[in-house]
Amino acid sequence: MSAERRKPTYGAATRLARIVFELINRPFGWSFESIQRELGVSERTLLRYIAASREELVDWSGHPLLEIVKHGPQRKLRLADLNRSPDSTAYEAASLYFMLTVLKFLEGTVIEEGLEALWERTFKGLSEKQRSRLAEFDKKFFALAYAPKDYRKHDEQLDLILRSLIDQQRLRVDYAGILGEGKVHDFDPYTLLAHKGGLYLIGFSHLYEKIIHLSVERIRSVTWVLAEGRQPERFAYPKGYHPEKHMDGMFGVYDGEPTKVKILLHNAETEAFLRARTIHASQEFERRRDGKTVLTMTVRGTTELRNWALNLGPWAEVLEPAHLRKEIGDLLSEAATLYSSQSRR
Repeated sequence: MSAERRKPTYGAATRLARIVFELINRPFGWSFESIQRELGVSERTLLRYIAASREELVDWSGHPLLEIVKHGPQRKLRLADLNRSPDSTAYEAASLYFMLTVLKFLEGTVIEEGLEALWERTFKGLSEKQRSRLAEFDKKFFALAYAPKDYRKHDEQLDLILRSLIDQQRLRVDYAGILGEGKVHDFDPYTLLAHKGGLYLIGFSHLYEKIIHLSVERIRSVTWVLAEGRQPERFAYPKGYHPEKHMDGMFGVYDGEPTKVKILLHNAETEAFLRARTIHASQEFERRRDGKTVLTMTVRGTTELRNWALNLGPWAEVLEPAHLRKEIGDLLSEAATLYSSQSRR
């Protein structure tokens, strides 16, 4: 009787076919938890499906077409990589590894998995001699991120966001906002933006009827907007949109009215520090007769510029516009009051 219950059924075959079909569109794998939730099966049933598929779904040499991979404590099912690794050079591998260190803040996410898979294929393509040149490469390349955000708890959201970006699928986003105030957007994702150790999703909000940005870590949940037939609803990618054009003139990701800003630099060290960097595309440095230098920029929005100017402390003074000068002056006065207090809290 128990043997009869274990016989394959049309339902089981359909679910197994769906797993294989979904894996085609999930190159970095599908977590056991997500498969069980979406198909409504137990872990024991899923393991039985996997065992059957690994026995029956094999290539010409007998290697299973499906494999189980671990990402931290999480188990994922994915299509086996049966392609030969491309030829690589030690220089290319070193460049790729350094890029991985720069993107270290994406650790524990599906994006990191993709980068690691690319690294593995690249490293496999090296000859023994080339590999020997990369001895202790993990010590030779290192990037120190400033206050990076942690996206390990947002892996499933990132997975769905990436797939929606590729296939132009509309999302329904429950967004917390800065202080936790909740809003639900039907959202057309245009661009995933990396900025100062954080990820932002730029796209069209049907709630606000304009292009906005969302901080990925503030997305509480994200699902597809389903069309007829229960398929994800697609949107047409706008021909006139380009992230560079959208961001042009902004000082960061916060938009605003175009504003001409003048900042007086009070010492040569600060000037040298800033001249070595592209603070803004419109930046211009002008030396005054008294030996000091004025930095001029025309920016869209001053929210992030205000915070940046505060970091420069007494070595930079905002001259214009008047409202920004007053805002920074008030904040510095409040800070001075806190630090001049005789008693510590």
